[in-house]
Amino acid sequence: MTEAAPNIANVVRNVFLVPHEFSKSAKPLTDLAPSLPDGLRQIALAFSDSLHGVIRTLSIPFHYSYSEVHSLHWQRFLMAERIRARGIENEKEREPTALKIAKEKFAEYLQGEGREVLIDDVLARLKALHDESESLAAARELTRQGVVLVWSAVEVLARDSFVFLLNRRPILAEQLLAEQANRKRFSVDRIDWQTLAAYGYDLSENLGTFLISKADLTNVPAIRDAYGALFPTAVELGSRLADRRLWDLCQKRNLIVHRRGIVDQQYLTNTGDTLPLGADLWINPNEVEDLLEAGLYIGTEIISEVANAN
Repeated sequence: MTEAAPNIANVVRNVFLVPHEFSKSAKPLTDLAPSLPDGLRQIALAFSDSLHGVIRTLSIPFHYSYSEVHSLHWQRFLMAERIRARGIENEKEREPTALKIAKEKFAEYLQGEGREVLIDDVLARLKALHDESESLAAARELTRQGVVLVWSAVEVLARDSFVFLLNRRPILAEQLLAEQANRKRFSVDRIDWQTLAAYGYDLSENLGTFLISKADLTNVPAIRDAYGALFPTAVELGSRLADRRLWDLCQKRNLIVHRRGIVDQQYLTNTGDTLPLGADLWINPNEVEDLLEAGLYIGTEIISEVANAN
């Protein structure tokens, strides 16, 4: 790589996601999935797919740039061999021969000097996008939407797992509602007859569905209170739910969705961020990956505890 390339790489990675292998991070959840009951397995796989989708979406500029560079270099090799193959008398043998030799030479090239050439070319194309104002704005908006999607995946998993668990184990509602914060949040001191009628006067297999209709798990305190009460001895889950990144993820999501990413006093108060009031919230792709990792860990622990309770 050329001497200037590391600086270019830093500039590029500040805007465009160069992804890690998601399957490695998701392996604990992937390994757990086959042993889960059907409904919970679907929740877990949907969660994993949602997070993987975030990585795929944010890495579109990188993959497009790589594909274009790779294709241009490949066509150079193939064209050269097609020209050389014109010396073959049997016309039908020309294309297969050219293709075979081009593949061999291109593979050798990628194992040698070509690897660094492709890296530099990809970085150059991404740097060109970075230097174009519209592309830069689009890339930054993409990472902000990545934060929104990560939180959505966590929120959906927390809600669906809660419903699954309490529909299957309604007896756990006793310890859930023993906590004053949960009792107040779900407002279950009274149940009207119309609601009971809607459930056929039997909440034994619909308690989770009923409770979530009273108060969804749409923020960090609600998720922490609910799962802290349901699994009070789950040390690892408690640690994951206390991860500061979960709080930051939710706060950034709220600012992006409700304020278009324009920093307000509430965000500064809630996060302790030092950004100026009224600034645009720009998020580094590496930060999105970090927040996604935190969400993945939390989701995996929730799934694991819910599975063990069934």
